[in-house]
Amino acid sequence: MRSRQPCWSTSAPFRCEWRPSRWQAGALLLLGLLAAAALLNCELEARLARPAALLAPCWGIAAAWRELHRPRRQLLIPPAPAPPAVDGIAVDALELLERGPLLVLRWREGRRRGQLLFWPDTLPRAQRRELRLAVRAGAVSR
Repeated sequence: MRSRQPCWSTSAPFRCEWRPSRWQAGALLLLGLLAAAALLNCELEARLARPAALLAPCWGIAAAWRELHRPRRQLLIPPAPAPPAVDGIAVDALELLERGPLLVLRWREGRRRGQLLFWPDTLPRAQRRELRLAVRAGAVSR
């Protein structure tokens, strides 16, 4: 007769390093270019539309650069009684929002709020599922 393996009631902690998304930076660049085209094609006076159309791609480049140079963040979601941590600091009210292929992780840190946006290029499918399960395991049903 075979002996059964012990069944554990707790799961392993979820650990992840968040990094800026190249897809998001590309989307910001594209948005700047499309904004310039929209400004040139709208019925705005030419003396206002041309300078604004020159500034729009500059805004897109600056936004993409800012996004790519954000610091990496360490995320830890341990089993239920222990609080989750971001960069080693305990956080409250962890919430995960799913917006199609995007995941938005929100939390409170005292009075401050924070969030991380996970694009498909920053978190593989298996880790996306692990993150969803880890957040649900620590959540209290309403």
